[in-house]
Amino acid sequence: MGGGADFGYSVGAMGFNPLDHAVFTYQPIWGDGRRLIGARLQVRLLDDGVDAPHLLHAMADWWSAGSPFLLVAFADQRPVLQALSASPPDHVWLEVPDFGPRMPPELLQALTQARRLGHRLVQNLPLARAHPVTGSAAERFRYLLHLWPDHVRQALSAQRPADSPVLPGQLYGAIGQVALAAHCLDVRQAWGVVGWPDDDALASRPASGLGVDKGALLRVQQALLREASIETVIGLVHSDVLLTYRLLRLVNSDAFGTGREVSSVRQAVLLLGERRFRDALLRLLPGAVSDPDLQPVRQALVLRAQLMQMLMDAGAQHELATEIYLTGLFSTLDRWLRVPLAQALERVPLSEAITEALLAGEGPYGVYLDLARRLADPAQSQHLPARMQEEGFALSHVNTALLRTLARWRSSV
Repeated sequence: MGGGADFGYSVGAMGFNPLDHAVFTYQPIWGDGRRLIGARLQVRLLDDGVDAPHLLHAMADWWSAGSPFLLVAFADQRPVLQALSASPPDHVWLEVPDFGPRMPPELLQALTQARRLGHRLVQNLPLARAHPVTGSAAERFRYLLHLWPDHVRQALSAQRPADSPVLPGQLYGAIGQVALAAHCLDVRQAWGVVGWPDDDALASRPASGLGVDKGALLRVQQALLREASIETVIGLVHSDVLLTYRLLRLVNSDAFGTGREVSSVRQAVLLLGERRFRDALLRLLPGAVSDPDLQPVRQALVLRAQLMQMLMDAGAQHELATEIYLTGLFSTLDRWLRVPLAQALERVPLSEAITEALLAGEGPYGVYLDLARRLADPAQSQHLPARMQEEGFALSHVNTALLRTLARWRSSV
């Protein structure tokens, strides 16, 4: 049942496609305004014959100036050295791993050549070993830093920005607290945070604080006022898990009496008409919230849903594309609503295929949800090839779907 569509990826003269011989996993990078500004792509090569520069250029083919930046982190040293010694692809930053306090001579030589070639580099280090990067050097060299417990305590107790050990303009990883992420981004003007503390963001809010996103709701209303297309309206509603869920629940209530089950936003727009649809939105406004620290959690679900659409490649089949999207979007509803997932799903008329995937991980959509979850977890890199083979997915198809999803991301926040 796996996908095998030809997405037009780069293939060498002998027919060797490097995307067939690598495993990708990703982590979103969140920046100023809690926007998705980039993605860290961990790459594990399955074949020593893969040419790392060829692979990087094949990946970069999908990128444009409007895409989030791409940070590529190879799992092994050999492709890193290969990539450093070749011409840099556009829109790509290359991660240099931490080789300890004393840099191996071959890496030092490769880094010297990489700077001459114009590579943009991010070195992965603990904060304790990093040095401030200033001036023009910061345009092509940054850090991905990890904070030790003492640094976390110092940062969160700092009375002034200057008292914080957090260096401005860098990336920070393994951030487990929303307060620390906010400190890095808002107080110390970090470049970005790799991953987001979703668990803390959801658990630290009262149930009343996990409402419809007010910004998304207002954007839908504005789109209706300017008579935007139905696709634009649907896309804006789908930018927030709770707006989508609560709207479907509302239009299926006795208050709207449509006379039939409404299982999608498209159906709601067409059945209700603009006036009654706008009335439904107004009813949701009193419970809406503005919480920037929940934006990455909401957007990560949209990213998951879009990735599942790309994996399925439903094309013009609106119903199929919507169902696979809702499967991804609703995959953490229990955490947002703080009720068992089965109970949450009883309140909206979803297809059996969606509920089967969400509740049991089975049915036609189950494998797409499983793959999407694994692709967002670098620890799954070792297990992904076997899982794809089991379900009949070509590596190149999955890798290209992920690249396309990341490259085409446009934040509505």
